[in-house]
Amino acid sequence: MLVYKAVRQRFAQNQELCTMMETFRQMVNECIRIGLDNKISTLKKFSSNHYHDLKKYDIQSRYKLTAISQACGRLAQMKRSIREGRTPKSPYVQKPYLVSCYGFKINGMLLSIPVGDRRYVHIILNHHTQAILSDKSLKVKSFVITPDSISLGIQKEIDETKCDNVVGIDRNLRNVTVGNSDKVTMYNMEDLPKITYRTKKVTSSFKRNDHRIRQKVYSKLGNRMARRVRQFLNRISKDIVSKARESRSMIVLEDIKGIRKLYRKGNYQGRKYRGMMNSWPFYELQRQIQYKSAWEGIPVRFVSPVRTSILCPICGSRTQEDMFQHRQLWCSSCKRTIDRDVVAAMNISYKGLQRFCNPSGLSDEAMKGNLGTPVILRADGSKLGLKARSR
Repeated sequence: MLVYKAVRQRFAQNQELCTMMETFRQMVNECIRIGLDNKISTLKKFSSNHYHDLKKYDIQSRYKLTAISQACGRLAQMKRSIREGRTPKSPYVQKPYLVSCYGFKINGMLLSIPVGDRRYVHIILNHHTQAILSDKSLKVKSFVITPDSISLGIQKEIDETKCDNVVGIDRNLRNVTVGNSDKVTMYNMEDLPKITYRTKKVTSSFKRNDHRIRQKVYSKLGNRMARRVRQFLNRISKDIVSKARESRSMIVLEDIKGIRKLYRKGNYQGRKYRGMMNSWPFYELQRQIQYKSAWEGIPVRFVSPVRTSILCPICGSRTQEDMFQHRQLWCSSCKRTIDRDVVAAMNISYKGLQRFCNPSGLSDEAMKGNLGTPVILRADGSKLGLKARSR
């Protein structure tokens, strides 16, 4: 299967590239305006009917095709959000950028980007990017340039790992529990709510009545908070994927949906509690685990979260909360107390093992009249297949 990843680095700004980025932004917004006016969100229909509308922009045609593709993607996302009942943001692009998958070259330590008239702008790649691109199995498919960074989209073909084990991941606000019946690891995430709380505390202390300055300060603090959260989750997801690779284990997550609807205004919850729960980055951890696992060939599957924190993972009986210990569950059959996050991780791994690793036999299992002698279900299914093919 083909897997994709991006390598990002900073670079010094170039005036010619800055001009191209602004032109590209204007083209994307023009395409979005045309798509909204004519209710078009497909690349084929837009290219065939409105490609000539971009001839006024002095830029190579390869970038015009990419601008149409970017605009159609934004319009399709907006339509999908409307169908799902959400209020979409404005699809128009505010910051200049440049995207292309045509015509660029990698020449050792240089990235050559075509700018027209057989001229190229050369960007020096840093040592980290060069070390990654030195792998001969990788192919550079595209690039994205912003005023302060450049990202290269890389691709490689990898075989999915044949897993011998399953690990379940239970995501909570203050911890992430990973494991199965053999071993359980709990990652402490107490710092994430603190990061969010401190950022909100600082933004609330800003009293200057100037919308432009306030927006600039809020944006700076919000971006800083997002970077810290991503870096924190990066360490956890990297450790989870590396241990799954070493043990050749499939990763199973809960298919969490509609969690934000539980913490809306009017649900009889406090404002601070809603803010804390809505800042829970459960999907960011899932995203990082998915792309890192795909790059290593480790399968990631999803199961229903129903009853994962209720049933005892040892005997299957319904547990009850311990009155004297917080987040502890008591099983009356096993006569023991277990942490509810450990219970959830073990039950998730059991669900994944039963659903994705339990053999269900061949499609041509033994049935009455197939063979003259008694057969064993599933064990003799292959014999039936051989007999049917020999006829």
